[in-house]
Amino acid sequence: MTNPQFILADAALHRKQLIELNIEYLGWVLDGFGKITGKSGVDMLGMDVASYVESTVNKVCGDAPPRGAFYLVEFDGALAGMGGLRFVRDGVAEVKRIYVRPAFRGKRLGDAILQRILSDAKSYGYQRMVLDTAPFMQSAQRVYEQHGFLDRPPYDEVEAPKELHPFIRFMEKSL
Repeated sequence: MTNPQFILADAALHRKQLIELNIEYLGWVLDGFGKITGKSGVDMLGMDVASYVESTVNKVCGDAPPRGAFYLVEFDGALAGMGGLRFVRDGVAEVKRIYVRPAFRGKRLGDAILQRILSDAKSYGYQRMVLDTAPFMQSAQRVYEQHGFLDRPPYDEVEAPKELHPFIRFMEKSL
């Protein structure tokens, strides 16, 4: 198997790729939530996906080490996915936007991205990681469970709108 290549993203330098992947990711997520709630992405976000990504990409992908890190992931020379961690509060970081493009799924890239994020979080001095995941992300949930994440109540800093909280699984892990 080819090893994935992790590119530490710079929100300005890699803006085009970050926006492209985040639009793809959020389109997939909102489609999944739309099937559950019957609401459109615009209804859930208050704006279209592209505008939302443009307005949040720096917050989600912009924390530089040691506060956070966000990676673009290449596999066989192609942009295959992304993922990162961002500061939540002292001692706590959040897993953000682990996403693997459909053509690259089944290659354990999500697991590799999570391992990298957890390693970074430990080296940056975080004691705990939190995340939120959707009910249709069963593969991701299995990976999180395999890495010791446990269920927890919603946390204040979560990005997802409160109206979606009943449909979201919140998890955490001590490092």
